[in-house]
Amino acid sequence: MSNEMTFETADGRKVIAVDNAEEVGKVKGFIVSTDGRRIDAIHVAGRGKRADVIPWSAVESFGADAVMSSSSGSTHRVDTEHDTMAVKGKISARGAKVLDTDGFEIGVVDDVMFDASSGELTGVLADGIRISSDRFRSLGSYAFVVDAS
Repeated sequence: MSNEMTFETADGRKVIAVDNAEEVGKVKGFIVSTDGRRIDAIHVAGRGKRADVIPWSAVESFGADAVMSSSSGSTHRVDTEHDTMAVKGKISARGAKVLDTDGFEIGVVDDVMFDASSGELTGVLADGIRISSDRFRSLGSYAFVVDAS
């Protein structure tokens, strides 16, 4: 059974704290590592420097109906420039240009696939083309860079 999910289908999903069964927010977006290979955190509330995120390490499960966080204390304010830029939408996998290492533009990312158990990205869909995560090199404010095939 595959645990693959997409950013699009995960958007808006409730985030529940296991310790008190309270809703701590909803999935507003994802902070992806600079190498573009995994989810570092989930944006659950607020905006800009006042945004609250849950580190992926605090995610106990990512289900069809809700995301379960280990505790209500797992949320924290963004604390790095990368995270702040990510919650502001300045560094985002979805909507990013995809450039290969030879400098050619492949397209624009429509959606991102990830393993709901591990938070590892499994691929992106760019202009109808699936690009496997084994080609990912980096994600920045200008582009998602992948190995040339």
